[in-house]
Amino acid sequence: MSSPNTHSLRIVVQHVRAYQRSVYRLVAYGGEGGNYTSGSAEFESREDLLKAFRSVMPNFDASSVSVGRDAPETYIAFAGEMELDDAQLSLLGLKDSTRS
Repeated sequence: MSSPNTHSLRIVVQHVRAYQRSVYRLVAYGGEGGNYTSGSAEFESREDLLKAFRSVMPNFDASSVSVGRDAPETYIAFAGEMELDDAQLSLLGLKDSTRS
């Protein structure tokens, strides 16, 4: 069972290419009863995104974030379930928006 400030979340990373700019957008949602959503955090490169993931999970597998060289302008680069506490969410640049 999770501690009160730990959230079991669905983490999604969307790679967005637009106007000669490419960013990785990270969003977390879910939790018990679906009562957690976050704002998004954006990373200018895959390396920056991986650095953030590794700051909260040192053994994060970089190969789980896909690289879509021939993908359309926007695609899901990663989706997975994670247990993260408030401090880890903060390190990822995600703000808690728990609904009451």
